[in-house]
Amino acid sequence: MDRRQVLATFGVGIGGLSGCLRLTGADDGSTSTGEADASTDGQSTGGDGGASEGEPAGDVTLTENWSADPGIDFAWVENGRIYFNDYNGAASASHGGGINWEAEVTYEGFEDNFGADAFAIGDDHVTFGYRPDTEVDETLGSHFHTFDTGTGEEVWSFAAPDDGKHNFSTGATRVSDTVVVTAGSFGAPREQEPLVIGLDAESGEERWRTDKSTLPTTFVNFVGSYAGEVYVGMQSDGVQVLDPETGSLTEVHESWSVARGWGRTWGQIHGDTLFAADRGTSENETVLHAYPLGSNGREWSGSFEGNVTVGPVVDNSLVIVGTEAGTVYVFDRSTGETLWEVGIEGSVGAVDASAAHVWVGDMETGITAYDRADGTRVHRSTKPLGGDDIAVSDDVLLLGGSDVHAYWIE
Repeated sequence: MDRRQVLATFGVGIGGLSGCLRLTGADDGSTSTGEADASTDGQSTGGDGGASEGEPAGDVTLTENWSADPGIDFAWVENGRIYFNDYNGAASASHGGGINWEAEVTYEGFEDNFGADAFAIGDDHVTFGYRPDTEVDETLGSHFHTFDTGTGEEVWSFAAPDDGKHNFSTGATRVSDTVVVTAGSFGAPREQEPLVIGLDAESGEERWRTDKSTLPTTFVNFVGSYAGEVYVGMQSDGVQVLDPETGSLTEVHESWSVARGWGRTWGQIHGDTLFAADRGTSENETVLHAYPLGSNGREWSGSFEGNVTVGPVVDNSLVIVGTEAGTVYVFDRSTGETLWEVGIEGSVGAVDASAAHVWVGDMETGITAYDRADGTRVHRSTKPLGGDDIAVSDDVLLLGGSDVHAYWIE
């Protein structure tokens, strides 16, 4: 579904709330801005590779490889496969081979469902989050659907309470044999009833739930995992750490702040570090933080001008964000130094980092690629984006919109 239609219906976010997203990956401290490992597996608008090492910053062309009916709201790349959700649907694709499976997403009482930035995956199962159309029924709870990664057969589904307080899926992650999902709603922070639920990964049976009796009364914006613990980002009162077996609170990082807007998170756990953006002290300022989670975690902060629409997208050497004003900022992962910045026409709608390039989609129909080393533009074309997500897997670029289109990168 065209994301601009979603924004017109729901606004630019959940009342300007905050959040962050999980990603597993290495934390080797590399400061290379050239052909470093660009793995961004498991994150929205992330890829798992790109052109070969040593590729010069010459002209890059896109040749259509395949297309299919399902569109894209959000896309993730995991182990060379691309997974994506859409309005009333979910799908998996091979980067060069087309759609592996697609499934219709239905649930009792849910007729109109938007894909949410909520994704969790294990060896055999993948979970997507959805939010019902509140214009149809504002009381319906958000819901999560789990599919067999090989066949696309639905394994189980789970719905948050139908109370008007949990109609937005704000995240999902998996820790061992538990899938953890979060739900919130639109409105004012003081009206929130944050909810985090632990589900059996095989059956979907509820194991525990953590609610407003434990969590701050504000938006719940992020759920991720690191070292066997669950990290829950709130709009205020920092990041809450939960035990994945019981849901009990074990630690609070009160000074950590992450933000959310445009229906997606502004944070990413990568390796031993949480990279997170938050609104600054001035109206048009954003602050980018690196918070250490482990002994090899990075710690730095810096600010830049603009309101984030996409990112941070993180790999082993770069941290990338895009803004409403159309600026793309690229930072050194280890130090936070600004390496380069470029501007596009219109707002940034999607970003993907690959081994050779940084790919940027706008909110309309434009796709642009830059050499990741210095920001030299190597490609610009008109494609059917519609403001939806993009993903790169090996040498294939996948674009959203009303349909999905895959292009060879040449």
